[in-house]
Amino acid sequence: MQYVNGCATGDVDLTKKAFHKDAVMYGYLNGELSAGSIENLYAAIRALGASREAKSEIDVMEVIRTAATVRVVLENWHGLSFTDFHSLVKIDGRWTIVVKIFHQ
Repeated sequence: MQYVNGCATGDVDLTKKAFHKDAVMYGYLNGELSAGSIENLYAAIRALGASREAKSEIDVMEVIRTAATVRVVLENWHGLSFTDFHSLVKIDGRWTIVVKIFHQ
């Protein structure tokens, strides 16, 4: 929820709480490959700001002890819709997103 709430409110600091500091993301944005550091997401949130119209749906796909996969559907974030697949690792008892793969 830190990820989707951070996107909706434009709060980069809240979004950062969901991700590992070395997280990466890959996917296609407007038909072009977007790849690299999660800092790219933070830059987009900073540039675009809040999107109160955004709606989200989160499904836990699988959890095996300290590893998990989650699907996040984010609709109408600044007029764009995304399906994300997040890979999480439990570090020091806390789930942390380490990889974000998305489709727009």
